[in-house]
Amino acid sequence: MKEMVDDFRELEGCYCRLLSWCDLLEAIADFLPCRVDHRLCDTIADGLPPLLASTHELEVRVVSPYLSFIMTSRELADAEEHRRTSRQFDRNAAQEVAHVLAALKADRCPLPSDAVGYLLRSFVAPMRQHIRTEREIVGQIRKALESLAPPSVTTNAGTEAA
Repeated sequence: MKEMVDDFRELEGCYCRLLSWCDLLEAIADFLPCRVDHRLCDTIADGLPPLLASTHELEVRVVSPYLSFIMTSRELADAEEHRRTSRQFDRNAAQEVAHVLAALKADRCPLPSDAVGYLLRSFVAPMRQHIRTEREIVGQIRKALESLAPPSVTTNAGTEAA
């Protein structure tokens, strides 16, 4: 049980980092066409795809095995297909973001600023929704697991003296 709690905590850490990067991407989009910090572009371009991959791996390892606790078999099949396609969309979008940030850094971006802003926001909004949904699922799984756990044994010192 402790390992599962640690896994959920690690997954939550990934979500927090992704949301921080979503905030940064949104800020970049808001300030375009102003010059973008090259180090920031490098950091996000190099780090976003691996962070997203490790987050997805954790979701598969930590969340997927417990979906049957909160869903019917029909819902489970639909949810797994939706989650699989959502992850593929996320990976593709993250790669596009990384390529655009690398091009911005090199001052070779073929897209106009408003298109770059749209691309960055088109990654941010679905990512935030994905994280919100996954957090809800994790919360439901935790409740289901808590209801299955045996009640803890407590003793009352006042009643034992009789």
